[in-house]
Amino acid sequence: IVLDVGGIYNHEDLKYDHHQRDYDERFDPKIKYDESNQVIQVERCTKLSASGLIYRHYGKKVIRQYYPELTQDMVDLAYVKMYDSFMEAVDAIDTGVEPIPPRENESPIQLQYVDKTGLSSRVSRLNPRWNEIDETTEKSPDPDARFEVASEMCGQDFLGMLTHIVESDLPARSFVDEAVKSRFEIDSSGEII
Repeated sequence: IVLDVGGIYNHEDLKYDHHQRDYDERFDPKIKYDESNQVIQVERCTKLSASGLIYRHYGKKVIRQYYPELTQDMVDLAYVKMYDSFMEAVDAIDTGVEPIPPRENESPIQLQYVDKTGLSSRVSRLNPRWNEIDETTEKSPDPDARFEVASEMCGQDFLGMLTHIVESDLPARSFVDEAVKSRFEIDSSGEII
């Protein structure tokens, strides 16, 4: 697999790079509901990074690997929720999408603080500083070794979010689904769950 280099995205050739002029790969549209509770699909503004491309093609397999007991419907739910909760931010940061879009004819929103504790910031801090010297070798730290640490950290964050989704969110969803289905047993209006 060639990842994030080479200027080519071709799944058949196992090449996953998003650095191309006319590149416009995006995850599936978001599903939302309008005021009358009708389903609408909203195109995502975030293009897939190389990580997002890998997730698109292998995400369900990874979920199935860690949670083989899940039904296909649960895998599909976890796959979308994992993208919405974790991967989209990775894609957005890598492809330059700001969390707050610019507003036309209005002054920019002033942030109250800047968050430098997220995954992207933690990975960035693992890059050797321009003047950093390893005290044991008296040389610059090995960037490949730091890359391995960053990869492990990203993997742990990914699995932590996946665990939360599969072991907390999905079971909670089944309680809500059951409550909605039996709501008329609680009250004839069906408005009380």
